[in-house]
Amino acid sequence: MSLDKMLRDVVREEVAKVLGPLTAIVTDLQAQGAVVARLASALGTPIKRGPGRPPKAVALTATKAKRGRKAAVGASGGARVCALEDCGRPARSKGYCAAHYQKYRMLERTDRLPSDWKPYAAEGSVKNLALPRGRAGAKALAEARKK
Repeated sequence: MSLDKMLRDVVREEVAKVLGPLTAIVTDLQAQGAVVARLASALGTPIKRGPGRPPKAVALTATKAKRGRKAAVGASGGARVCALEDCGRPARSKGYCAAHYQKYRMLERTDRLPSDWKPYAAEGSVKNLALPRGRAGAKALAEARKK
């Protein structure tokens, strides 16, 4: 016997020792898979196996709004508009458009929210507020925080 043949036999035996239990496990899993397939055919419905979920059916329409945005509905049934006078943009949150809602949040955070700026105010019922800018704005903000 040649040295080459002896080495091949030794390697083959070592590989068989390591892979023997794995081969038995794979054979067992294949047998269980056959049982699952027979059970599924007997029940008449396929059994879903594996991770994930089925893909959603998405119906795209030409009139669909931008993703994630829902139109607020007013009392008249139409799209609600901003609560500020002469704004006319669609309401997004608490009855205000996006820009005026940010102004509402800032006024609320700095304790400068006027009494007519209420959540879910009626359309066109709130007067716009001109905020001071620059040094005057910084001074007004500092005074409001002191109170």
